Amino acid sequence: MSSNVGSIVDSIVDTVRPMLESAWETMRNPSVTNVPPSAEDQRRTDLATIGVIVVAILLGWMIGNGAMNAVDEYDLADGLLSVVVPERWITNVDGEDGVIFSAVDPASASTFDSRVEVIARPLKEGEDLTMLNVSWPLRRGQELERFRTLSSEVVTGPTGEDALLITYAYVADPTRESGALGLPVVVSGQDLVFLAGEADAQQVVVVSTAADAAEMESAEETFAALFDHLGVRAE
Repeated sequence: MSSNVGSIVDSIVDTVRPMLESAWETMRNPSVTNVPPSAEDQRRTDLATIGVIVVAILLGWMIGNGAMNAVDEYDLADGLLSVVVPERWITNVDGEDGVIFSAVDPASASTFDSRVEVIARPLKEGEDLTMLNVSWPLRRGQELERFRTLSSEVVTGPTGEDALLITYAYVADPTRESGALGLPVVVSGQDLVFLAGEADAQQVVVVSTAADAAEMESAEETFAALFDHLGVRAE
């Protein structure tokens, strides 16, 4: 999209350049007799002004759009995976309870900021995806209020092997700790659960996305870009 807009801007600049040059010459060399500019000169000056305004608007849009779409990439878990999040999001790589990466959108319209978390822990003996399909939602149910699993499907994960994509909802109260009187929020989330690493040192890795269900549309593009970067595909 940016390249197309750039081509349009270049075309407009090429079109208005002669007008600008003509207008500039008129201003540099005014009539010595103070004769008002002809209708044709005035028309060229007006068109040049309009062209400059249009180019300025398009350039401003391109810069703003580029800033909104810029992403940062983070390599995690000793190279087991990498994630991408918008450059403007606030990130943290020093989490607790197995959280090795987190990012939140400070510009979220909701009191619940859209977010991404990556959790990693060693695979337990005898543990596999079938067991995790039961145990992981149980853990979430203990951590999150009114947690409910909506679906669980097998997808192709970042390693090219099977992974779980668990979709769920829960209720959050982001303003409680601050003492504010904001309403609780229904949160929509997805957890991508997969195994990574060498056979004798495998890790359970969970890439989690969550946003206010009422604002999910604004976060969907970011989450889709993340899962696309991870190579997640439906089976």
